[in-house]
Amino acid sequence: MLTKFRREAAILAAYLSQFENPDTDNAEHLPTGVTPESHAQAHADYQQACQWLAATACTDDDVAALAHMRRHYGFP
Repeated sequence: MLTKFRREAAILAAYLSQFENPDTDNAEHLPTGVTPESHAQAHADYQQACQWLAATACTDDDVAALAHMRRHYGFP
């Protein structure tokens, strides 16, 4: 279960890495339709996904939170 959890976290982190720099507030450098607030949230989610990726154990709450975050970003 940990391997699948970490693999799914890695996929999500790879997607969210495009939002890695929260210091870029200039709207012209953001993808179309991304507000500074959603950019900051995506960056925070990226950091969380990276923590899950490095996890040596996971709880049921971690699995549920990862599943929720994946659905939020359009992953099955």
